[in-house]
Amino acid sequence: MQIDERLTFLNEMQLPAVITAIHGEPLVELLAARREPLAAILRHYGAILFRGFGLRTAEEFQAAAAECFGDVLRPYVGGISPRAKVTAGVYESTRFPNYLRIPQHNEMSYLPDSPRTLAFFCEVAPGNGGETPLADSRIVYERIPADIRERFEQAGIRYSRYLYGPRWNPLNRLFNLISELHTSWMEAFATGDRAVVERVCADQGGSVHWDWEQGARITNDLPPARLHPQTGEKVWFNQAASFLATPQSTGLPRWLLYTAAHPFPHRRPFHATLANGDPISHSQVSRINAAIESATVRFPWQRGDFLLVDNYLVSHGRMPFKGDRRILVAMR
Repeated sequence: MQIDERLTFLNEMQLPAVITAIHGEPLVELLAARREPLAAILRHYGAILFRGFGLRTAEEFQAAAAECFGDVLRPYVGGISPRAKVTAGVYESTRFPNYLRIPQHNEMSYLPDSPRTLAFFCEVAPGNGGETPLADSRIVYERIPADIRERFEQAGIRYSRYLYGPRWNPLNRLFNLISELHTSWMEAFATGDRAVVERVCADQGGSVHWDWEQGARITNDLPPARLHPQTGEKVWFNQAASFLATPQSTGLPRWLLYTAAHPFPHRRPFHATLANGDPISHSQVSRINAAIESATVRFPWQRGDFLLVDNYLVSHGRMPFKGDRRILVAMR
């Protein structure tokens, strides 16, 4: 049977494409034998869910991801998400309060060399909620209001990330124990050497400003849309909306708490403006989020699921959940 004849879909938007195991076949063998047709399916649909292949451990996931990525698993260096390394090239999904939703985003789109492909593994399926929503970035680009799209493409986006340092004051440390939003530059870059941070950021087209607490404010200017490296399709590829908290996106009480704890935008874990310094309004954020939501689909995780995502074509997020949930990720 041809691999495309095995495709099924969970929704009318055909995201993700689903391939189910036949007679207990090993996933690694399927990935090795059907590399080119699977790559074509991924380029077309943007995401493939492999279900029923019996993956159980981080090591088995690592082997499957390495087969997909040609043994090149990207280290998570310079990212803003608090997450722990599980094994070489394999990480926990973002540590974020389980009662909050993680907005849709293309992984590390605040960097010029964002990951091309992501692999997710469901080690422990959530009992209530916890889906990883997907949205086709091609569709999102078309649905962004024209005035916003044109303004953003003309100006570009400036990302600001604040990573705390060894002198971070106790009040902020206490708040972060509650909010779990900040991470340190020592953890993000896996070093205690500021020169290494400056060199990595310069290589990524960014600049670093150090404050009196030895915290690092990192800025990058990037376009809001990019062309897919292989297909040339134009995609909405930025994290402007997810970098900006609004009363509509977080709820008024949480937004008031967040802005009270971080009154200065440049000291927030993440912030965005237009590249010329003009602010991005709450109204613009709401209209962008509405366009993204209109293209977003959800599916319940099952233990052992392996999800392959083209990071340029498809954004992902996380819904709130209760109980246990353990999703691992690898990148290329």
